[in-house]
Amino acid sequence: MTELVFAQPAAGKTCGSCGLCCKVLAIEALDKADGVWCSHFRKGGGCGHYEHRPTACRGFMCLWITSEKLGPEWRPDKAGFVMYSDRDGKRLNVVVDPGKPAAWRREPYYSYIKAMSRRAFDGYELVVCIGDRRTVVFPSEEIDLGALPPNRKLVSGYVERDGALTPFAMVLADAD
Repeated sequence: MTELVFAQPAAGKTCGSCGLCCKVLAIEALDKADGVWCSHFRKGGGCGHYEHRPTACRGFMCLWITSEKLGPEWRPDKAGFVMYSDRDGKRLNVVVDPGKPAAWRREPYYSYIKAMSRRAFDGYELVVCIGDRRTVVFPSEEIDLGALPPNRKLVSGYVERDGALTPFAMVLADAD
C-alpha cells in the first residue's frame, strides 16, 4: 500500500465478508505481494491477525467504505476491484482483482469510472492497476503504460497541442 487513507466509514457500511483489499494490495510490513491473499485473511471475512495487524492495514479504508454515493454493487468483492485515493487525494486508484481483469470495464462501473476521470481536467489522475500493469483513464481515452516496476513513478495530465488539450501519461525513471 502506498499511502494511508484515514477516513470514517459511511453510515451503515462495514467490510463484512469482503476483504478484497487483503488480496489485491501489497502489504510491505507483512512481505505480502499484490494479487495474492494475505495469509491472515479468514474465509468469510476478517483478519486472523487483527490485534497485531500493521499500520497500513489499520489505517486503510477503501472508497466504497467511506463514500455515501457508492451503492452495494460497488462493494469490492462484488465489483472485482478496490478503489482508494493517494497523492493527497489527487489520484484515484482502481486496483483490480487479477482473477477478474475486465471487472472495471463492466457496467455500471465503466461509465462511472470514465465520468470520474473528468477530474483530470483539474489536475487529478485516475489509474487502473491490474498487477503491475497501469492504465491511466481520461474521459476521451485510456493510456496503457504496461507493466511498471514499483520504483517507477507515473505522471499524467493534459498538454496543449495545436490549440487543443491532449491527454498524456508517462513513466519517470525512478520515484525520487
